[in-house]
Amino acid sequence: MFWQLLDYILLFFIYACLGWGCEVAYAAVKQGEFVNRGFLNGPICPIYGFGVIGVVLALAPARENLWLLYLGSFALTTLIEFVTGFALEKLFHARWWDYSNAPLNIMGYVCLPFSLVWGAACLVIVRWVHPLFERAVAWLPNAACAALDGLFLAVFLLDVCATVSAVRKLSERLRRLTEIGGELHAVSDEIGKQISGTTLAARKAVLDGEETLEGRREALQQQFVQRETQIADWLDQQRAQKNERAEAIRVRFEGIRERFNRVLEEKGFGHRRLLNAFPNLRSERYQEAVESLRAFYRRKRGK
Repeated sequence: MFWQLLDYILLFFIYACLGWGCEVAYAAVKQGEFVNRGFLNGPICPIYGFGVIGVVLALAPARENLWLLYLGSFALTTLIEFVTGFALEKLFHARWWDYSNAPLNIMGYVCLPFSLVWGAACLVIVRWVHPLFERAVAWLPNAACAALDGLFLAVFLLDVCATVSAVRKLSERLRRLTEIGGELHAVSDEIGKQISGTTLAARKAVLDGEETLEGRREALQQQFVQRETQIADWLDQQRAQKNERAEAIRVRFEGIRERFNRVLEEKGFGHRRLLNAFPNLRSERYQEAVESLRAFYRRKRGK
């Protein structure tokens, strides 16, 4: 029983690595470049390992019945993908993949087209591929299998720790970008309010003068020039005050923007890889910051 467990641990890593390879190949076809797909930094996608091993163990009795094997693979892989997507979103407050635009999706975590593909892939693996890997792993000496398991587990755990740390630091970076972005929006709103207020006040002063002239044109003919002068003086005064306020706001705005750019330019281990690996990543709290960081990395790559 113990040695059989070691065999399945090794098979888990084999399928996880193969799944990573499939993800990379899919991304290369879709995006025309290499993208290190998956949640972890290393060449492993645990969801594929859990998915295939889960299907193999659960559907072993149905191995000879292709329809039952396909339906079971379809259901299990869909369930695993849904639970994984849901758990990751609750843990990190971000949706790492999103099928919301795909037909017949469930809450954006799974969709029918991909579930059909996973079902077919697992059918092929369980029926024809897994027996080959199972025999190959069983052929290995027990000591060699245990050594490989220990190596893979050590690297895997280190990668998990490094990735979780990177995700937390990315979340903190996005939080700071969002806070600074809020300050930028507040300054922009303040500028807009001042411009609108000055414009409306000037318009009201002119209209008041015109209405007064319409009602008492002859009596106030001589006062018109004086009124115009008063309005001009008032506008000059407002313009001077506006220039002073505008300069103060400009200095404040530049300071905030400089802070924003400093956070953008921070070196974050694994941050660019995570954003590239999950092009549909959506943050519950910091989506605008996610888009800003994506745009920054695109500009940097284009240089």
